[in-house]
Amino acid sequence: MDKAAIRAAMLKRRSTLLPDQAARLSHFAQQRFLATEMFAATRSLALYSSVRNETATDKIFAMACRQGKQVYYPRVTGEHLHFVQINSPGQLVLGSFGVLEPAADLKVSRQDPELILVPGVAFDCRGHRLGYGRGFYDRYLACCSDHVVCVGFAYSFQLCDALPVGPHDQSLDALVTDTQIITWRSTLPGLT
Repeated sequence: MDKAAIRAAMLKRRSTLLPDQAARLSHFAQQRFLATEMFAATRSLALYSSVRNETATDKIFAMACRQGKQVYYPRVTGEHLHFVQINSPGQLVLGSFGVLEPAADLKVSRQDPELILVPGVAFDCRGHRLGYGRGFYDRYLACCSDHVVCVGFAYSFQLCDALPVGPHDQSLDALVTDTQIITWRSTLPGLT
């Protein structure tokens, strides 16, 4: 199957989740991530505002704030993704593509977060992800320091055996779902 067909099939499947199912699976995925050394060790992390039944990150945001971690959310400007530190969900406003993002008066961070939770439509067992097709995360991740940990975050049914990979597609270091954690980078916090 090509990317467009996989994307359409996976988005259709995700859209059939009832609100209570999405909340339950999101809870399991968030609890699994919060229990990792990756979360415990990081001082700064980037989350995302979930849309279209994506795996939620609200509990991670709350716990990160309670622990004094710096939390960033993406903002789209033109064809580029930038991360902005926020301290409250009230600092998010409706932005590009109907996604909540940091308000325009908040400044873009000059440094990369230590860990980025990356949303996606599908993921595979080799560390690849399929997004919505605009390439925002791939362009950002291509310019990140090698020290930034990139973690896919999804429901277990979004995991495929293999996805088609293009020359600009960026690989992930780990994937967290409601049922498992898969790692591809041996130097993740807690594994070194």
